[in-house]
Amino acid sequence: MNNNGRHGPDLTPEERIAFLESLLENSAPWTDNGLIFVQFLDDDDPQVRALAIRGLWYYPEPALIDRLIEMAEQDPSPLVRARAVSGLGIYMYEGEMADYGYDFGPMTEILREEELPQTDFERAKEFLQSVYADGTRSLDERRFALEALSFLSDPEIADLVEEAYNQPEREMKISAVFAMGRSGLIRWTDILGRELYNDDWEIQREAIRAAGEMGLDELGKDLWRLTYADEREIMLEALAALAQTGWEGAFDRIDELTLDTDQEIAQAAEEAMDEWILMNEIQSLGDEPELDLDWDEENLE
Repeated sequence: MNNNGRHGPDLTPEERIAFLESLLENSAPWTDNGLIFVQFLDDDDPQVRALAIRGLWYYPEPALIDRLIEMAEQDPSPLVRARAVSGLGIYMYEGEMADYGYDFGPMTEILREEELPQTDFERAKEFLQSVYADGTRSLDERRFALEALSFLSDPEIADLVEEAYNQPEREMKISAVFAMGRSGLIRWTDILGRELYNDDWEIQREAIRAAGEMGLDELGKDLWRLTYADEREIMLEALAALAQTGWEGAFDRIDELTLDTDQEIAQAAEEAMDEWILMNEIQSLGDEPELDLDWDEENLE
């Protein structure tokens, strides 16, 4: 392996880790650091390699799929193998956003240039499915494969999520609840409603986040209740998720918390209020009545 990478020939592993973490945290959205992260994929230190894979999430080049699969199969570090599996999730997202079955006519070839090629998508998907199904793989590799696949609305993948949810391993259940939120399928509403009250904080947190991410106003009252939780982390997570749902009963509670004497809570409530207003504006656009053309014609006569 490359000892340090071009960007740090004299840096210690700790300094290389700090450099990549800073790059991940502070890079502007328009800054292309993909090539920098690629150069660290061969680093001697597994933490550096894992951070480099994380950094490539925002640069889903099809040419990197084989490299990530190779690292997921052959890297000596369990951490890196699991991170490489997780890193393939961005290609599931890209494939889900593509419209491979639609014929754009003469423009098809041009419009397809911006999409992940279907053959690349299928190759990454099949690999992730094989990882999840392989009982000899580590639990982290299998559950991260499930999380990566959960971008897909494929009913077969939803069945895998449900299967994972019912497995005995706590970590797999956590990943399954996370996957429910990522998938955005309404079929998970009842399960998430139950898990909002789970005594296991990590499962509860993923359920709260999933309810918010999915905009489940059906769970708005439950999230409202959780903003009264004694545990600070639960309250803050519930506050953020409540705002994302746009639930109409949330305004007074969020407004109340903007006046909290705890500045962290007040700031979180201010941000939640902005989110709640935005979600209500978006929802109101979908609630506008359709124009009654028959009525108009009658009154124009």
